[in-house]
Amino acid sequence: MSDNTGILIVVEIKDGIVPPIAGELFGAAKIISNELNPIISVVAIRTTTNTNASAAASILETAIKQSHPAFVLLGETDLGRDLAPLLAGRLNSAAVTDVVALRVESGAVIATRPVYGGNALADIAIETEPQIISIRPKSFAPVAIDESRVANIIELPDVEPAAGVRVLEHVIIPQQGPKIEEAKIVVGGGRGLGGLEGFAQLKQLAHLLGGVVGASRPPCDQGWWPESGQIGVTGKIISPDLYIAVGISGSSQHVSGVSGTKTVVAINKDAEANIFKVATYGVVADWKKVIPAFTAKVKELTGR
Repeated sequence: MSDNTGILIVVEIKDGIVPPIAGELFGAAKIISNELNPIISVVAIRTTTNTNASAAASILETAIKQSHPAFVLLGETDLGRDLAPLLAGRLNSAAVTDVVALRVESGAVIATRPVYGGNALADIAIETEPQIISIRPKSFAPVAIDESRVANIIELPDVEPAAGVRVLEHVIIPQQGPKIEEAKIVVGGGRGLGGLEGFAQLKQLAHLLGGVVGASRPPCDQGWWPESGQIGVTGKIISPDLYIAVGISGSSQHVSGVSGTKTVVAINKDAEANIFKVATYGVVADWKKVIPAFTAKVKELTGR
């Protein structure tokens, strides 16, 4: 019988800020703890532009040796998606990445993740320990803060990057407004916009709605919109309250990237576009007629 017990949650802290996914990790841990009743521990990693998966894995190895967890939960972030498999390799265990759901059956934790570009879901059970699970942002309900709880804090030593790992360049992309993966309202543009001019209209609409603009992969490949705003499995996974998809056909990769959205409004002149299959509301029309009329109505209603 394994001596590993408990859950270890990995939280990345940047510029002293705890990201929203921290609460979601506790939400995922709650699903496991409600059934198995393990002790929950947290390791907080202070990340900078110099932080890499090798250094973070070394820190986590130290924390794991101290806490002996049966489960390690981390976010499917830029660092997390590299860290999960690397950590699994070091610990001779296994990892399930991009998990969107968890459940416990007969004492075993079953992790669900999208496969085949989001066209199907696979249930996976890890037989080795610690079980390493990275969760997709916005997939689990966050746990409310309980200020009455007091934790025992143990400081771990900083770890230098592994030999042979060297940072060659830092690229900082200016961020205006909320991050697209955290925005409540997102207006997305696709190949159907035809160029930069269309995105100028989407920016105006998004500003009026208090949202942000994103794009499917083709506009980013064409240079119409920054890659940092690409929506989909190969870009940013979003789960806003409202997603307005304009001129987007709806590839499986894109649809998978917005699967957690509460309300999807699709605007496309092609009635057979795949995006309509996942849309809450659909408008079959030329976006050049719809968006100006939509924007004018929003101005009228908001008085802006």
